[in-house]
Amino acid sequence: MNQFDGPNWRINLLPGWLGGHEEGCSIVFHPEGVGALEISSYSKEGMVTEEDLRGLAQEHIEAGAKLTETSAGDFKGFTLAFGSDNEFWQLWYVASGPTALFITYNCQAVDRDAEIESIKSMVSSLAAIYTSR
Repeated sequence: MNQFDGPNWRINLLPGWLGGHEEGCSIVFHPEGVGALEISSYSKEGMVTEEDLRGLAQEHIEAGAKLTETSAGDFKGFTLAFGSDNEFWQLWYVASGPTALFITYNCQAVDRDAEIESIKSMVSSLAAIYTSR
């Protein structure tokens, strides 16, 4: 299994999956797949709290989204899923120590079941990486 590192995190990629970095986020995808996983990382002085995560998700909370507690490897927080304009979205707002991750997976609604188990498996492998400064 390949490992892919981002700022303060590491994820185990399933065979055939690739990772890359773009400005502001990292992307995990399968070249013959139907969707993409994007991971954005935020750090702060001190511990990221549930209140911090809820602040990141405020737009969805105000829209009435149902949040479900979740674990993503070393990270804890909540997830939600929704559809819009023929698209399926799964979002994770999770934290470990001073690091918060905002993770999105999206694809066409008709393809929502094609990769979601692989995505959940990889998200569950997330490890927090702390480097000394």
